[in-house]
Amino acid sequence: MKYLLCTIAIFFSLNSFSQEPKNQKNKSDNLETSDDSKVNPNERVPIYKGCNKSLDNKALKACFNEKINKHVGHHFNEKIAEQLDIPDGSVVKINVFFKVSTSGQLVDIQARAPFPELEAEAIRVMTLVPEIEPGYIDGEAVRVPFFVPIIFTVTKAPKNAQYPSFRGCEDSVSFEDLKNCTINKIMDYVKVSVNYELADALFPLEKSTQFQVSFTINEKGKAEDISAKAHHKEMAAEAIRILKRMPKMKKPGFINGKPAKFPVEFLMTIYF
Repeated sequence: MKYLLCTIAIFFSLNSFSQEPKNQKNKSDNLETSDDSKVNPNERVPIYKGCNKSLDNKALKACFNEKINKHVGHHFNEKIAEQLDIPDGSVVKINVFFKVSTSGQLVDIQARAPFPELEAEAIRVMTLVPEIEPGYIDGEAVRVPFFVPIIFTVTKAPKNAQYPSFRGCEDSVSFEDLKNCTINKIMDYVKVSVNYELADALFPLEKSTQFQVSFTINEKGKAEDISAKAHHKEMAAEAIRILKRMPKMKKPGFINGKPAKFPVEFLMTIYF
């Protein structure tokens, strides 16, 4: 059984930052989303390891989102759902709540899910998040609450199946590891191929943008039936253009030894 980690969204509010006295729980903590236009310029959101500190708050949020997405996708134990015998095609949602402390640690981690086993696994995965640079107000570190909904679709991997292999991926690894490698390589290809001047022109006040793509890798290892969603139709068209020009896979996918079609879908962020 495999997971398609379709959506991981990060919601937090700069307005919900709390300067917390020692040994006293701040009652003003909340889990609201916020309008970036209302953010105090003296406030800075927490920064995930590897995110560019020179980005503005909106871009830092997008980077945080992307990093958490990859972290959960890498560490979440798919065998948990297999043991629970969740029906094929089921959409499962796990709501995760936590706070980034003034020292950059994730604390007060909680999860709500249809099964306690999934709650425990979500909490375990979040405890593995590396230390984060805390949020600040007026130069003082503050505690920041987060809400992370993890949404995924459970699909049974076909027996005797091998995922399409991008150049540089090892064919002998498991189905899931090969899938993750191929998708990460495709995302890297998109990042080096995108027209950043176009992105900068379309979003002159931003430093990042996101788009979601979906396509099929056919029996010959080529992408087809490509579609994209973005904040601007020209950005969606750019994503489609790149994927149409993408070289074919090193090897197509196989089921029972025969070439087969495999669907691909992912959300990615680019910075410019």
